[in-house]
Amino acid sequence: MKWFLRAWSYIANPIFVPALVSLWYFLEVSMSDPELMRTKMYLILILTAAIPILLFLVLKILKAVTTIHLSEVRERITPLICYCVLLIILLRGVFRDGLHQPLYYFFIGTLMASFVSLALAIVRYKISLHMLAAGGALGFVLLISYKLSLPMLYTIMVIIMASGITASSRLFMKAHKGHELWFGIGIGFLSQIIVGSYYTI
Repeated sequence: MKWFLRAWSYIANPIFVPALVSLWYFLEVSMSDPELMRTKMYLILILTAAIPILLFLVLKILKAVTTIHLSEVRERITPLICYCVLLIILLRGVFRDGLHQPLYYFFIGTLMASFVSLALAIVRYKISLHMLAAGGALGFVLLISYKLSLPMLYTIMVIIMASGITASSRLFMKAHKGHELWFGIGIGFLSQIIVGSYYTI
């Protein structure tokens, strides 16, 4: 079990969550041109996962960070600033066509949560970014389920189970205290609920 919880902490890295949520949206919700969805998916993957990983490697070489989990609060500031810039580029570039509004607002919510995380890092509070991403994913899927009047129980159950395993993993690795996990999932969830009133499906 110990090896699984350690491995899960890497598998459930928050860098991958926006791309996974986007893939779920394109496969399960969106009905637009497949080629357009494929192009957007590639761009989302590049801006939210590939480039952040490359930036981490650069920061690692420069010894500005120690691990991909950004264990020290001071290590989070530069990566979070870079991530917020990448999200702004994504919002202003990939969604300029006005299509896929729910996903556009999902990234607005993600940007909001990232700004809050950055502000907390500046004041030396280490919120759980793993749980922030999990809360955002759960909030988005619940909103889609509500707006489409579809249960989506399996998807919601999977996210809740994955969130529970993630929380256990972070506690097992002594990466966070309980309140940091709760603040993480709460801010991620609330950011999606706040922006959810601005779009319809």
